[in-house]
Amino acid sequence: MNELVKMLQKAAKDEHAAVIQYLRHAYMLGEGEEACEIEAIARDEMRHFWMLSRWIRKLGGTPTIERNPVDLGGTAISDWMHRDEEAEKRAIALYRDYIAHIKDPALKADIERILADEENHREIFAHLAGKFRRLQSAEGRVPPQSEAPSLLPADREALEWGVRHEYTALLQYLFHSFMVKDEEASRQLELQAINEMQHFGWLAEELAGKGREMPLEPHPADLSLEPSSMLRADIKLEQDTIRKYEHFIQRVQDAKLKKLLTFIQNHEMYHEGLFKRLLSQLQG
Repeated sequence: MNELVKMLQKAAKDEHAAVIQYLRHAYMLGEGEEACEIEAIARDEMRHFWMLSRWIRKLGGTPTIERNPVDLGGTAISDWMHRDEEAEKRAIALYRDYIAHIKDPALKADIERILADEENHREIFAHLAGKFRRLQSAEGRVPPQSEAPSLLPADREALEWGVRHEYTALLQYLFHSFMVKDEEASRQLELQAINEMQHFGWLAEELAGKGREMPLEPHPADLSLEPSSMLRADIKLEQDTIRKYEHFIQRVQDAKLKKLLTFIQNHEMYHEGLFKRLLSQLQG
């Protein structure tokens, strides 16, 4: 395999890990300015993942949805921020090395843009680590499990399944958006992946708000390469999702969660219809 493609695939796996690590920390923090700031950084990392994947495809490689390890260590918020800062330091070193070896001016410009983001992220995490160290209060600790609000089994099952599913849909639709040649289909798949990332965030925040860890592993994704097969897989995923959410809507007790699942289910119905229309267009 092209060495440059291998380099970019490694960076994409790192960016994927950063997205999940930072979102986990943001959701565990709860609502507030700092959580919003970390979520914004995670969105930057997702943008980097998208940029790298596009280049991998352009260079003749296959984008990866694999993920490098997520750092789950630390009990104090300052520990989490320090670990995030260290992740940014590693990314900075990696991209500086890449820039020294890349000759394509357009690719080099994109990597330099990513590097600038990472340097800014490192400064933010260093500031947050210092801020939370200075607080030295219960706010800087993860609440003991016994203090977490109660969560009924059916509600927990719905949230945990939903997080894993939306993570899967996000990765599957992004992968298909990279691989399909039709510009309209690619753009629509990308947009629906963004919507699935919203769903992922809403459900993960609900879990974190109940003192529960969000699942870190998605369900298996369909990585079909033929356009019609991609869209048929995406339609099936949506149909299965609609049925599953209907099952949960009938069982969950929390009214707020029932309303959220119904809202997400409506989005999934739209996705199903959109993918059917795209498939019809591709088949002529």
